[in-house]
Amino acid sequence: MHGGKIVHAGREFGQVRAMMNKGQRTAHRILDAAELLFAQKGYSAASLREIAAMTGIQQPGLYKHFSGKEDLYRQVYERALRPLTELMDQIVAGTADMPVFYDLTDQLTDLLAIHPNIAKLLIRAVISRDFDRDEIALDWLSRLVDYGRLLNEKLGAPSDDNSVALQTVAIFNTLFGFFWSSPLIETLAGKPSTDPGLMDMQKQLLRQFVISFGEQIKA
Repeated sequence: MHGGKIVHAGREFGQVRAMMNKGQRTAHRILDAAELLFAQKGYSAASLREIAAMTGIQQPGLYKHFSGKEDLYRQVYERALRPLTELMDQIVAGTADMPVFYDLTDQLTDLLAIHPNIAKLLIRAVISRDFDRDEIALDWLSRLVDYGRLLNEKLGAPSDDNSVALQTVAIFNTLFGFFWSSPLIETLAGKPSTDPGLMDMQKQLLRQFVISFGEQIKA
């Protein structure tokens, strides 16, 4: 993101990776493997040994980039979600053009397409919070809900607990559920959720939701 304008997430991420040195590229390979394994097995069951094996390095090599398992897990979320919160900070602070708000769901979709397993991690945290609390994931969810409340206030929309809860669940299910349900989408449509055509359709659905919500506010 530059000057309050949206830069296509996939293109920007690819450009950043192209400029990385060898150590940085290795760190991102480790994060890629960790993101996948954490999503598949959960934080407790995933091991650093498995992550190292998936990356093609010896386990001690992980410690050149991350202090331990918890640090690695935190950085998985930081890498995926920090660009999102930075954009929201711009909108809340008024430094981004207002039309950016209506493109926000497009940007969210693009960011999650880069890191589709983040959706699975967050949903895993929600459904297992009563018996296996994932404080790191739940903290990120809490931050995203707070941003939703601030964005509502900026639009003049209801920001009471009931309104925010229902809107958050609706957007969460529509946005994150799209990637979480990728195996079902692939079965039904014969394509992964990251297929460009399906991504465009998903963006249109989310835009329609935002537009209809805005029209309800004005009514």
